[in-house]
Amino acid sequence: MAQRMPADASGTGGTRLTADTLRVLAAHPWPGNLAELRRVIHAAAGARSAGDIIASDLPTPYRNLPAPASPFRQAEREIIVAGVEAAGGNKLRAARALGVGRSTLHNRMRALHIY
Repeated sequence: MAQRMPADASGTGGTRLTADTLRVLAAHPWPGNLAELRRVIHAAAGARSAGDIIASDLPTPYRNLPAPASPFRQAEREIIVAGVEAAGGNKLRAARALGVGRSTLHNRMRALHIY
């Protein structure tokens, strides 16, 4: 799907995403989901009249691979995801089971890109 977006943006089909660009885009969490991805690809495609879109064509915040998460953050993310799943998606119950307040759970979920 992402591979078709540059052609949709330029209307010509002459622009494509390189494998490296796809790898960089795939590594981002995309909190804005498909709409955010579409905006980023359209911005990059708009900057090129032809040729492949390379990672340096992307808007600055999206050009590089995100820093790898620390083992602590990965563990925290896994625990929160498991807690929410065990609570059937009920974040208040998950927060109680995890021993934190609801707002703390929401803040951690936002920081860890859990949606």
